[in-house]
Amino acid sequence: MKSDVITKAENLYQSGQPQEALKYYASSLWNEEESNPELLSTWLADNNLIKKVGEQAVCTFIGSILFTIDRCEDSLKNHLWTLCQNLLDHIIICEDREDTFDRYVVECNLYRHQKNPEKALEVILKGLGKGGTTSRYTFAGLTYLDLENEEDAEKYIALGYQSDPSNASAYNDLGDYYFDKRRWQKARECYYKVLESEDYNECSWAEPSWLFCCYMSDPEPYELERLLLCAAADLENKRAQMLCQMATVELLIPNVDYLDSSSESIINLVRNIRENGKTSTVTSCATTCQESASSINAMRLALEEITGKPSHFVVLANRAQKPPLDKTIDKEGLVLWNYHDINTPFPAVNQPSDKISTLVRKLAETEFSLSTWYQTAKEYAVMLSPNQNKELYGVMVYPPNQTDSQYPAEDWLSRVQFAAVCILAQISLDEIDKICKGQLDWPIIPAFTLAAWLTTQDASYIPRAEKILNLIENRISKENYCFFEYAFTCAAYLLPGKDKNYYTKLWQWRQSLTEK
Repeated sequence: MKSDVITKAENLYQSGQPQEALKYYASSLWNEEESNPELLSTWLADNNLIKKVGEQAVCTFIGSILFTIDRCEDSLKNHLWTLCQNLLDHIIICEDREDTFDRYVVECNLYRHQKNPEKALEVILKGLGKGGTTSRYTFAGLTYLDLENEEDAEKYIALGYQSDPSNASAYNDLGDYYFDKRRWQKARECYYKVLESEDYNECSWAEPSWLFCCYMSDPEPYELERLLLCAAADLENKRAQMLCQMATVELLIPNVDYLDSSSESIINLVRNIRENGKTSTVTSCATTCQESASSINAMRLALEEITGKPSHFVVLANRAQKPPLDKTIDKEGLVLWNYHDINTPFPAVNQPSDKISTLVRKLAETEFSLSTWYQTAKEYAVMLSPNQNKELYGVMVYPPNQTDSQYPAEDWLSRVQFAAVCILAQISLDEIDKICKGQLDWPIIPAFTLAAWLTTQDASYIPRAEKILNLIENRISKENYCFFEYAFTCAAYLLPGKDKNYYTKLWQWRQSLTEK
């Protein structure tokens, strides 16, 4: 049985009011008063539609139904896209209009919905060749943004804004682009452009976004308070509510409140492999710089997890890491790996016993909180004899199997190492120094993080932690391994009693790393 909307739309179309029919049906679909797209195929396939309603009405109709088409199942979606394109191809003469239903803007947007930005750019530049309008400039900018061409995106969005300063909506899109890349200063500049336009509808998105970026650029309490007040003033503003929740997450400290993940190149690669399900051709990986031993180990473990069989792959780095990853500060530094060459670390420790593996696994499988893990580790440490302590080094190279495969292999290895470091520190705080003086590898992160966190529990530990953090700051590379550097900025931020400049510098350093 036909719905009232379908019946009314058909009656309008058949009674000589096709323009009203298109407008009414598109509006009903947009406002979700109607969910059945059955009339789209019929009307879009009408070869006389352009003559019946005119070029402007056809463009407006197509532009209005693109999001409705997105919700259709794939075969129907592709069919409707083809019908839309056929109609646009039959438009010979078109007007230059400022609105978003200009013929070239609509076709550009059609290709953008089809995830074909190259073709979309070709169309909109053709339109600009016939004349510059606000919408053509704006959509050229948005299409360049789809192609991640920031320079041209900014250029054309600015031209659209200059053409009509009251229309700054595209700056929300540009702001979102920089927001997603955590480039807070650029994002806040874009959102502020929207606020200057005083477009109420667009400002409801831009204002909380701008306030959040202000907070992320400068973590002063009053910046967060302004965001909270913005959300409280408009409880229906979902963007503001979401950003308040995100700000709460940003207040959490990596490796204290939650475990941060490695961002090394081959770890990102294995995540892509897992997501895309492509493993058969992965035999080697070329990198610009030497990878840490644990990342290579994690890659091997992850590939075995994905393929279900032992993996064989080769890492080919263009150059060795500076400072060297295989060197220790002195003879007290921990050595977990022997390096035959810069790409081939072999374990320098023995596999641990089942008892030690089981002990560490139990801790690593629990919900993470540094405070909880460190306290629990004390109970585990008293169970070990002096001869078993060194087996905890082996666990960091040979992680035990999980009980229920809850975590990806690369994240599981990191959790195991963190758990082992907590137990080692409960045996002796000298173990933290030993790890931080050892080879540059993943275990240094839990070691120096724990050192910094202990200062929040006992001020007498501050001098020792400062010495460790100074050692680490001078060791980690400022060119590569941003995840080491990022973890350091978070840990050093924990030290109490420093002046405002100290914390501001660390925050800005931390934010700059997330923008790389």
